[in-house]
Parts: sequence; structure tokens; C-alpha cells
Amino acid sequence: MKKRAILLAAGALFLGTAVSAQDEVKDYHFKPYGFIRNYAFFDSRATKSLTEDMFFFLPLDENVVGGNDVNAVSSYNFQAITTRLGLDVLGYEINGVKMGGKIEGDFYCLSGTVGVFRMRQAYMTLGWDKSSLLIGQTWHPMAADMAHCINLETAAPFSPFNRSAQIQYNLNIGGGVSFTGALIENMQYISNGPDGKTNKYQRHAIPEIYAGLSFKKGGFLGRAGVDILTLRPHYGYESKTGKKYDEWFMSYSPFLYLQYTAGDFQIKAKTTYGQAADNMQMNSGYAVCGIKADGISAEYTPFQNWTSFLSAQYKLSPRWTLMGMAGYHKNLGTIEAIYDGNGNGKMDDFYFSSNGFANIDSIIRFTPTVMYTLGRFQFAVEYDFTTAAYGTLDHYGMVSEAHNVTNHRILTMVKFNL
Repeated sequence: MKKRAILLAAGALFLGTAVSAQDEVKDYHFKPYGFIRNYAFFDSRATKSLTEDMFFFLPLDENVVGGNDVNAVSSYNFQAITTRLGLDVLGYEINGVKMGGKIEGDFYCLSGTVGVFRMRQAYMTLGWDKSSLLIGQTWHPMAADMAHCINLETAAPFSPFNRSAQIQYNLNIGGGVSFTGALIENMQYISNGPDGKTNKYQRHAIPEIYAGLSFKKGGFLGRAGVDILTLRPHYGYESKTGKKYDEWFMSYSPFLYLQYTAGDFQIKAKTTYGQAADNMQMNSGYAVCGIKADGISAEYTPFQNWTSFLSAQYKLSPRWTLMGMAGYHKNLGTIEAIYDGNGNGKMDDFYFSSNGFANIDSIIRFTPTVMYTLGRFQFAVEYDFTTAAYGTLDHYGMVSEAHNVTNHRILTMVKFNL
């Protein structure tokens, strides 16, 4: 009887708490969103691109066979696989804690030519008066502010592009200043290494760390932050000798972002110094620079790059919008000399972005765009001029004897917002 009385009391307490919690729900609702989007595009030459060539990085270098550049070939495509669906959860509050969340997916060619539905974002939020906590997958803090353009890559590789699982803490300090700190675990956007692209290099180390400040006043918004990435390219035990690897590689990538809005006009600028930033979809990576005394563990040095964009948008009328972006990427080489383990004088002992090439000195892009909006319907045309300077890689990751290769892309977008 005593045990039954305790269970009944506990049940009553639970029900009372549940009723109390329900009483504190304020305007709890779901907000679905999404769009049906079609892209059609033409490229003047072969490119390095993803998902049916819609996620465009750069033009391929010359490949002369029999006196002809086999990469100087045009192509086109038309796809609707970036159609998106999402659901926001809003307005739930209990004991002064605001709760919410987001689930978002789209169709994407993860393998082959069939668009499959995949998760883009999935997170929950907890909010207090001056702080909030985000837990789940969303945009990397360095990638959240994007350029004015309609292309799928949204300025990559001139701006970090990454969505990852994270625990993100935001604090309103006051006076328009806020702090953001995050522990990040990469999933889809990951580093290259000895076993190809896998997040195990990070999972055997520590989470990626981000810390940054934001300042907002009137139409001005500014952000500054730094990302710290730690990898273990080799981990565990070496099969032949039974020795344990002792490899820890750390890289630092700071950035600065500025934005100003005045009425129908907005301008944005972002600059990033990247070290081993291939997980950010940038033309980057890292290299072996030596072997430790144990004879199996390597020392690593990052490829460095400086990349920036400047973009602007102006609404001529409720229906017509003009926008454009200019991007610049510069290879800054490696900090230490690349190790020549084969003794053949070739610079091949490194791990680089599978979406780029180490022998690129610089990349330049311009994307003027015009968009027409009629209610939920949008139509836009964008011209993309991208030129990459390919050359010869030296022991410090620098490129010499460069020559320019250019692609002209005409991109059209038809979009219906749900």
C-alpha cells in the first residue's frame, strides 16, 4: 500500500507539472516554409563543380591533347533538385525559457545523378533574457553571412561554406555587442587526409572551436571571429611496427564581416584568412613537413589563403532587384616547407580540397545579377565570370609561372516560394 501511495503521489505531481507546463505555452505553432527552384545554366568550358555541376567552384586547367585543350568544351544543364522544405517551431515557453527549433531539407545529388532528400538543418534552441543555446546542425558561424547572388555556392570558395553539428552559445553583452562561442563537429563538409575525406581525423582529436563578437547599431552590422580546427590525420597504431601514432595538427582561421543597410540598399564585405580550410569549401588543405623521431608520426603545415568578397543589392522597385558580387582568392603558401618523402623533388606529400587544386595562385569572380519578383514567383539571370591562375607548385606551396583560365557561366533561376 505504501509503495502504491508513493506511485500515485508521483503521478499526481507529474500531471500537475504537465498541466503547469501547458499553462505556460505561449502562441506555440509550426511555420512551414520552402520553395520549388529550377536552375538552368551554360558553361563555356569544363569546370570543377558538385551536384550536377550546379555548385560551381572554378574552371579546370588547360589539358592539351594532340594540340587541343580538351577542357575547352561548353556544357549546359537544367535541374530542380535544390527544391527545399523546412519547418520552424516557434513560441514555446516554460519557466521563462523560450524553446524552438528547425528542421530543413532539400534534394541533392549526394551520389550519382538522382536527387535524394537530405537534411540541411536540424536544431533546437533554448533562450533566456540575454543568452541562448543552439544544439544541432546549422550554418557554421563563419558561413552564415552570405553574398548577394543566386548561385547555389553563394560565393564559395571566396567565403566559408559549411553546415555542421554544433553546440552554439550566444550572449547579448549590451550596447549592440554580442558574443558567440561554439563547439563544432563536421559531417558533410569535412577535411581531406590519408584515408580520403572523413570526419574521423577530427573525431579522434577534439571538436572544432569558434569564438567571435558581433556589433549591431542602426543599419550597421559587424562580426569578427576565429575558428580553431584540430586534426589527427593518423591515429591509433601503425600496422607494421605496432607503434602508436603521435599526431596533432592545429590550424587557425580568423575572419571579419561588415554589412550596412539603408532602405532598399545593402552592401556586404567579408575577408577570411584560412589555414587548412578545405572543410570550409575553400581552396586549401595541409601538407606533411617532417617526420617525428618515432619514424611514423608526421608533422604538418597548413596551406594558407586569403579570400574576400564584396557584394551589394538594390531594390529598384517591389518587382526589380539588382545585385552583384566580386570575389578574390589568393594562395599564401605553406608555413613550413612541404616534405618530399619520396625524394623525387615533387610536391605531392599533402592533402588538399577535393574541390580545388593546390597549384592555383589566385581566383577572381564577378557575378552581376538581375531578379524579377511577382508575388511568390521569382525569375533571375546571373552572369558569372571566373578566372583561375594555374601554375607550378614549389616547396612552400607557392605558385609560379601562372597562366589564367576563364569560364563564362550564364545562370537562370525560376523559383516559386511556398
